[in-house]
Amino acid sequence: MKTRPCDNMLLVLVLILVQMNRVHAQDPQWPLHTVCDSERITVTYRSCDPLQDIGFTLLPCPERLTDFIKIRLALILRQSIDELYSSYELWLHGQNEPILNRDEPLCLPHFPRFKFCGSRRGEIITVESSFKSKTNIPLKANFDLKLRAINQDGFLIACVNATLSFH
Repeated sequence: MKTRPCDNMLLVLVLILVQMNRVHAQDPQWPLHTVCDSERITVTYRSCDPLQDIGFTLLPCPERLTDFIKIRLALILRQSIDELYSSYELWLHGQNEPILNRDEPLCLPHFPRFKFCGSRRGEIITVESSFKSKTNIPLKANFDLKLRAINQDGFLIACVNATLSFH
């Protein structure tokens, strides 16, 4: 799937504007971003990295889980990623234990699974993926999703707290 240069430039512009707003804001948290808001689902997120916000899009906003969804994430690297490890937890809102918890290596030495593996400090990385569920589960619940990515030196590359609300 090819991206047009204007798509990437728009995402970079949004990231720069958010970074500039952050410098002048008194709020210690990044803004809450609404990625999707439909009759069926609402998705919001906030960067939990104290130094950097990230850009995230979900297009189109699905009415059903079986709809085809294009996901895009972008950020400016503050450290290189020769190795990258991800961790995510899915919580039913208000519960004390996650219902799903997974740690997974994304980039390992001599085994780059993704094209962003080996990216250097200062580069803009864009991750694109597609998703389509095989079943349309009739969910009516709120979920909290915590995502973190750490490089080979233990440096936080990305951190996101998201809320998925199924109406």
